[in-house]
Amino acid sequence: MPEQERILVCVSASPTNADVIRRAAALSDAMGAELIAVNVEAAALRDEAQAQAVHDHLSLAEKHGAMLTTIYGNDPATAIAEYARVSGITKIVLGKSPGRRTRDTLMARLNALAPNLEIVIIPNRLTANANPSRLLRFLGGERFSPGDLARTALILAACTGMGFLFSAVGLAITNVMLIYILGVMGVALTTTGYGYSLLSSFLSVVVFNFFFTEPYYSLRSSPDYFATFAVMFTAALLSSSLTSRIKAQTIQTANKAYQTEVLLSTSQLLQKAEDKRAILEVAQRQLGRLLEHSVLCYDCAEDGLADQPALLAIEGDDGFSDIDLGRERPAAEWAWANAKHAGRATRRFPDARCLYMAVRSEGVVWAVVGIRADNAPPIDEYRKNLMISILDECAMAVEKDHMTREKQRMEESARQEALRANLLRSISHDLRTPLTSISGNAALLMEDRGQLDDARRGALCASIYDDSSWLNGLVENLLTLTRTENGTMKLNLQDELVADAVEEALRHADRGASVRQIQTRIEDDLLMARMDAALIVQVLMNLVNNAIKYAPEGANIVIGAKRDGNAALIWVEDDGPGIPEGAEDRIFDMFYTGVKRSPDSRRGIGLGLALCKSIVQAHGGQIGVKNIAPHGARFWFTLPIVEVK
Repeated sequence: MPEQERILVCVSASPTNADVIRRAAALSDAMGAELIAVNVEAAALRDEAQAQAVHDHLSLAEKHGAMLTTIYGNDPATAIAEYARVSGITKIVLGKSPGRRTRDTLMARLNALAPNLEIVIIPNRLTANANPSRLLRFLGGERFSPGDLARTALILAACTGMGFLFSAVGLAITNVMLIYILGVMGVALTTTGYGYSLLSSFLSVVVFNFFFTEPYYSLRSSPDYFATFAVMFTAALLSSSLTSRIKAQTIQTANKAYQTEVLLSTSQLLQKAEDKRAILEVAQRQLGRLLEHSVLCYDCAEDGLADQPALLAIEGDDGFSDIDLGRERPAAEWAWANAKHAGRATRRFPDARCLYMAVRSEGVVWAVVGIRADNAPPIDEYRKNLMISILDECAMAVEKDHMTREKQRMEESARQEALRANLLRSISHDLRTPLTSISGNAALLMEDRGQLDDARRGALCASIYDDSSWLNGLVENLLTLTRTENGTMKLNLQDELVADAVEEALRHADRGASVRQIQTRIEDDLLMARMDAALIVQVLMNLVNNAIKYAPEGANIVIGAKRDGNAALIWVEDDGPGIPEGAEDRIFDMFYTGVKRSPDSRRGIGLGLALCKSIVQAHGGQIGVKNIAPHGARFWFTLPIVEVK
């Protein structure tokens, strides 16, 4: 026996079923058991009144806390017994209708199919006259149309014509009977409802009697034919009933296949959605396809719903143009605050024109979806379950997207923290050498009492100047890099001559430029590019100073520029040692220097080239490096070109 009692209550269109559901809910509350409301949907099509009654009873069961389930089968007893067996049901609650013999009741069938289950019978408190007859229930929802009547008449006329043809060629009368039975099946396939099948079965016997039995053209017949008529009518009625059921099953299967396809396609579309907004759009669109109702969606944040919902109107519907969404908003806000259903057909705001449902997971409401439910037939339980599945999938997708973005934010925060730590560590190490040199040389100059000659004092001053220039360049790089990383760097783009930017960069080059051979090779003095001149000058200064640092004294350094398609190609090359093998892809990374440094070295902390890359990419250009033969390296970058008018 399971740890918790599970009570199954059967839901039907019977007017006494509401009382059965209430009593089953009371029994479930008293026992602390789980209540499951089961609707057996057969292939036979229900009329609108029956469908509405079943929907109302399922809604009542849901309000009493029952879990709703729809199962399919033409034999309710077998379907219920099998479901009870596989789902661990301990009790079944049924209503007893008056005037039926025990062996014909659902209870008797269930006792035979599931003898181990306890069946609780709720007596019927309505009189027998309250229930319509089976025939009235059978035909109560039929809608006769001229088109179906015309098809019925044409098929019977065609059968009669075939009967005359068979009689003319001398075929047995039994073949004519088969023609009419076939015609009744055709009526069942081409018309809607059982009424036409019943009518065609009766008329086929009458027409057969009138035209093909003696005396001909008379409804009088020999008593010998009565058995023939009875068999013919029964065969026609049974075949039409089976055909109608097959037709109903085909329609039902097609609808279920389409609805299941919507659910499966939802999973695929949600996987492709890039963010929360796209996920909610997919869910909204798929719900519209599934339910054929207009759908709205409120995005949610910690402080409540968005000001305006996203609206989706299905084809042939007015959407929400005739609804005051301001008056509907309290129902949506209640659904958000309580993570439950509200609005149409619920206890909360039942007069609302939409049904509002929370898209939630683990106590977090990500959105509220509204289904317009005042101008369309009620949503059956199968589609309602699929709708809840879509909302659950949507919630999982939004939660996954949120977790992914939170992880990315944490990784970015960790990266920024590592960047700050590396920056502080590198700066504290690399500033020590130039600061020590500056303070030492300044101390010597301050203590000079005529002991130092002019050459020595000049060397000390030059050393102080070099170290302070290096520190100034480092500070400039740090400030620019900080603005780049924080996204606060704003480009002041102007049309500038490339030659002017090169000239300005050489004017601020390191003092070591005097002992190197620096040349410029600009193919077009009027070559113009779209740039922030100050930042591009900083890029060129970094590249030139980098060449000065690594190239030996007397080395050649070339700064060149030319037009390359729609871009200006600018490069700085030297004939120094070149780039170490395998370092080409890493040389623009932050803090990467490419060589091992001695303790007294101040060649840099690996920010210059990383800064160059950030600035060039901010301009929409590209940057790279390659070794040149026989030795040396060329750093290049591109900028958008400007046509001279």
